[in-house]
Amino acid sequence: MFEEHSMTMRKFLVAIIYNGRTYYTVHGMDFTVTDVNINNHKVLVTDEDKWALFSTKTELAAYITQAAHLWDNDRMKEWAQGLDERSPADTEINLDFMLTAKDDVDDYYELYNTMIFVEDFVEQIDDVTMHALTLGSSTVREFFDAAADYFLWKDGDKEMLAVRGPRLLLAINNIYMELQKWIEV
Repeated sequence: MFEEHSMTMRKFLVAIIYNGRTYYTVHGMDFTVTDVNINNHKVLVTDEDKWALFSTKTELAAYITQAAHLWDNDRMKEWAQGLDERSPADTEINLDFMLTAKDDVDDYYELYNTMIFVEDFVEQIDDVTMHALTLGSSTVREFFDAAADYFLWKDGDKEMLAVRGPRLLLAINNIYMELQKWIEV
């Protein structure tokens, strides 16, 4: 089963909703990173550091097979050998939701999950503007802290999330606008 193969390789098929269409990419662990101070969770990028999205799973597998610039190259290629159109996505991330999210706790949960992927991408490309909008933004950092407390550790408070609402939604909208420059379909 492809799901077991993905768990072994620690590479996961992700369906991305972007501009109203579904695309596919991979997210996973880079086993070549040995420094514990460096994030080893990565997304698939082109050799020009664009977030690589594909219309079909077959196109994604073909790209991985021929690419020479991949993180965790050997494992990534081995993972792609098991990928075909019947392979189920491990998760779905709706980037378009970054523009339509409302100021409520259910939307915060989806934004939190979406931003995990976006921040993994930002750490890979090391772009000053994207970093300032995400990892360097006090609004986004405060949201992440409050969301982790509330959603992961069940120790947070809904009010702490709500305080960040309007500023957060503006920040997320700005991230989406800049992110568009970094996506290749």
